[in-house]
Amino acid sequence: MHMTPVYWLYVGIALIILEVMTPGLVSLFFGLAALTVALIAWLVPLGQAWQWILFSIFSGLYILLLRKSMKKVFSGDREVSDNPNDDFSGKLAVVVETVAPNKPGRVEFCGTTWTAEAEAELPAGASVRIRNKKNLTLKVEAV
Repeated sequence: MHMTPVYWLYVGIALIILEVMTPGLVSLFFGLAALTVALIAWLVPLGQAWQWILFSIFSGLYILLLRKSMKKVFSGDREVSDNPNDDFSGKLAVVVETVAPNKPGRVEFCGTTWTAEAEAELPAGASVRIRNKKNLTLKVEAV
């Protein structure tokens, strides 16, 4: 079967969709390589052997250059916000479930309840100030 740019396009899209359904973050790079070969084969007429060689080269390059940084993004190891200048820091919230050291509770902020942690016990109904936000947990202190 002769691989035309359209076939490379189909293979690339199929591999990227496969990545969504499987863990491991490998199919994505093969899909990107197939899309790259589709573009090159569309712009420059290449023989079958050169298309497969380019696919192999681009697959290896994408895995070596992008996998580590992409894995950090998709694994959940990166914190969403630990910035003191975010939209939460310094704002007031109300404790809904008692918050104690080593025992997260819940606070209401902007009409939504959030998991909260504190260094001192805070009873339900108390007003608290948000110090910062780490992922989906608010660090709070008594007002």
